[in-house]
Amino acid sequence: MDGPRRWALALAATAGAAASLLAPTAASAAYYGEETNYTAITSGPTGEYVCVDHTGVNVCFKPYGDELYVRDLRADGYAAVLEWNMPENGRRGSCVNNLGSGTWGLCNKDFPEFTRIYFNAARYNRGNLVDRGWEQVWST
Repeated sequence: MDGPRRWALALAATAGAAASLLAPTAASAAYYGEETNYTAITSGPTGEYVCVDHTGVNVCFKPYGDELYVRDLRADGYAAVLEWNMPENGRRGSCVNNLGSGTWGLCNKDFPEFTRIYFNAARYNRGNLVDRGWEQVWST
């Protein structure tokens, strides 16, 4: 094989290998919705808020300020997650607390006014859903 053909073949093989690393796999894990945020440590909600509990997870929504709070209640290795959904505009997402057991986490969002938000508590293992609780509805 001559030099230019060998070089072209090597280049094609390298490009193919690089492209395969960038392509998503069918088994890739993801949290609920298109918007995923990770919590910052906080002391927990204050003022007016509504909460929902599920196995090992406590989540709260504070409509004035659009704050999402998530507390991990168990040292089980799972991430505590608040999943939210706004059917009127199609926005969906997750607020993920992977800070460890006993820790409150905060995600600060910007939701439109006069819109319904559905939210629930869930547990995830490395981005894969383990289980989730019942949904709560709130109007902003």
